Amino acid sequence: MQRRPTDEALSNLRDPEIYSVSNATSWYSRGIDFCYYAPAKEACAVSRKRLEQLRLEPDEAKLLSQSTSPHTIIERLKDIQDEQEKRAHRPALAQRSSKFLEEFCTFADRTSNIVMLLIPQSPEYTVTFGMLFILFNAVVTKKEREESLLSYIKTLGSQLPLMEFYSNVFPTNGMKEAVVKIYVGIQRLLDEAVAYYRGGKLRKIVDVILHPENKFGDYIKDIELELTKLHALKEAGHIAQSADMMKMMTDTGLVVAKLYENFESQHSALSTTMEMMNMKLETLSSDTGKFLRFEMVKHARSLQEILQPHDMEFEEELKAIVHRQFRLSQKDHWENNGVLEDLFDWSQDGRDILLWIGGRSGNQDSWVTELSADIICALQPQTPNVLFAFCDQRGNAPLTPLTVIRKLLVQLLDLHPEIAYDAPEICSTWRFQKAVTFRQTWRIFEQLASRISNLFIVIDRIEECEADEEADLVHQLLPSLISWAGGNASASIIVTSVYDPPEEVQDLKMYTSYIDTTKRASRRQ
Repeated sequence: MQRRPTDEALSNLRDPEIYSVSNATSWYSRGIDFCYYAPAKEACAVSRKRLEQLRLEPDEAKLLSQSTSPHTIIERLKDIQDEQEKRAHRPALAQRSSKFLEEFCTFADRTSNIVMLLIPQSPEYTVTFGMLFILFNAVVTKKEREESLLSYIKTLGSQLPLMEFYSNVFPTNGMKEAVVKIYVGIQRLLDEAVAYYRGGKLRKIVDVILHPENKFGDYIKDIELELTKLHALKEAGHIAQSADMMKMMTDTGLVVAKLYENFESQHSALSTTMEMMNMKLETLSSDTGKFLRFEMVKHARSLQEILQPHDMEFEEELKAIVHRQFRLSQKDHWENNGVLEDLFDWSQDGRDILLWIGGRSGNQDSWVTELSADIICALQPQTPNVLFAFCDQRGNAPLTPLTVIRKLLVQLLDLHPEIAYDAPEICSTWRFQKAVTFRQTWRIFEQLASRISNLFIVIDRIEECEADEEADLVHQLLPSLISWAGGNASASIIVTSVYDPPEEVQDLKMYTSYIDTTKRASRRQ
């Protein structure tokens, strides 16, 4: 398989130049401290996965591929701004004079100080620099985006410590844990900001459905809490060091020296033993994790083959829909026809009931399929738990309620192969082979989906889902979806159609919207 530019860029992040921290203390001792830094390494892995999902443009991937040191970050940011200003044809007097550039450079510089503490553990922490560059590239020279992001980076840039802070303190275990939590908070903020600010028009969907400003604010509060703890630990450390020095001065010198010599000898031997054990444990944990992951994926794949032996390329299907040329007037596209108001109202109500979006555009293509595809693309970088089905198969065999649920189940197993391994009573090969009816398959899906939080399901053109002897839209599929969504507070379901909901399901609990852009008519309930 040919590698994409993004793959090359991410690969280069695995083995960048190594930078050491030139201070008098050691923030990381191999084989001893890995347990404290494990959450930071996990956050790093999450960021890499997020970058893989973002479908970066070649120029964005290029920002990841160039070797960067913490000492050259500011110059790289200025180079990125120069390039964006040339593209925007901004006058020379306006260049490099923005408050945003100044604040972002401060934020990037303070963030790099923490990354420098972690790099001796693993070079992959330089993924943080890549996130900074992509975020800056997506925002700089775009006034609205700069103003939106400015308050967050200004707050952190003013509070994160200078490098001298880390150089002049004794790194206790408590301080290491606080630094890791600060790093994790910054990385989560960068993840969300990159996915959000580079989203173009899809940001409108994210705004009305997920309200990301609340999440950004929560991350800032978490980081501020850890910064307060870090400064308190610094003061406590100084007090403890002063007390130790006073005791050493008042005790009998020779006795203390002898005791200290014995202690050092025993401590050195113990530390060496602990380091060897921890290194072995770290290697064993890594190898075991890889093996378990392989077995999980293998088992999940065998179950997927039972459900859909020849059709598991759902991302290719989404890609084809996204690149479809929809015959629509500018006024008829979802960003202009008023449906965003309904999405906002539904999300404000908690998204705990199914949303039915109906709409027509005269003899043009229906605008709802473009909306469905854009909702999926907007939400995928924000949450890993997006399942979808496009019922308009354009000449292929039509979907039925049974095949819709099978498609969703295949995607669920692809996103979370671990659930097949963790729930053997549900995910046995025998049970999947016997699940030939809608009710049997739905029961499996319901049991597995209930184990996943923040699950988002999009079913497009649901009226094209044809009834068969197993089930139909009115009596099985819709009631099952609505009942399940009503009992799962973190689940959200959107279905689209060119019609209003069927009369037979009008009494079911749904939030409905219908917009006919030709007649300028809309109905909301």
